[in-house]
Amino acid sequence: MTGRAAKTNKTSTQTSTPSIKSCASNMADSPSPLTTERLVQELDKLRKTMTGEFTTLLNGSLEPIRSSVQSIEATLSTQASTIREMETGLSDHSDRITQIECDVSGLQSNLESVIQENVALKAKLEDLESRSKRQNLRVLGLPENTEGKDPRDFMAKMFHTLLGGSLSEPPELDRAHRSLQPKSRTRDAPRPFIVRFHRYTEKEIVLNKNIAYNGNGIRIFEDFSVAVAKKRSAFNDIKSLLYKRGVRFGMLYPARLRVTYDNREHLFNSPADAEAFYQERIRTPEKLSPTEER
Repeated sequence: MTGRAAKTNKTSTQTSTPSIKSCASNMADSPSPLTTERLVQELDKLRKTMTGEFTTLLNGSLEPIRSSVQSIEATLSTQASTIREMETGLSDHSDRITQIECDVSGLQSNLESVIQENVALKAKLEDLESRSKRQNLRVLGLPENTEGKDPRDFMAKMFHTLLGGSLSEPPELDRAHRSLQPKSRTRDAPRPFIVRFHRYTEKEIVLNKNIAYNGNGIRIFEDFSVAVAKKRSAFNDIKSLLYKRGVRFGMLYPARLRVTYDNREHLFNSPADAEAFYQERIRTPEKLSPTEER
């Protein structure tokens, strides 16, 4: 076994170092004696020959690695350029987002201011509209076409005739006309009359009078704006309950309910507050009728 390994190593050495054999052969064939100087020269030649062969072999082995490294460097360079572009873009987007946040903050502040102004303007507009209707009355129940060609004269004479004890002469009216809503096809739903009095005192005399004209029941109410009318109509349910209990109540402008109970007046700005007061102070469960319980 040892002899075979030695033989193999010897063969490998002979195969891998042809230059050494050639040099040794040259040294053996040379007729000149082997001196130290010549030995040094031959070894130097051998060193140079082996160095060149190893360099060539090493360069050949490193070439694929060099190509791979160059490819990696090119890829890294491209990625670095891409990353720089992304950083620049992100920085630009960040600046824009910051600017947008500042703009949105300013817009929100302006929006809040506009909302407050809008609420104030709507309240002012509603107040002005309501003030323009302070001398108006809404008359319900007059059949269509009863007024003829001169509604203002007809309404003034009707008020004077039906309320002769309260009005010494026909009231002076600025305007009188039917509501602008479409005319109903049925006689049971005539359009209301809108009447504007020239004098506020005469309007107050006629207000809330229940009269009849040619057998038709006529009801007279104040002419409120749509917004005020909706707010006041929200109290209809609680007013119905108070009426059934015999509790005195009234509506204050624009939409406040005044309830007189136990010789004290109570004011409510919302139907919910009035309902809570009714449930706590007025309602007596043991005396409720089946209709009220429902």
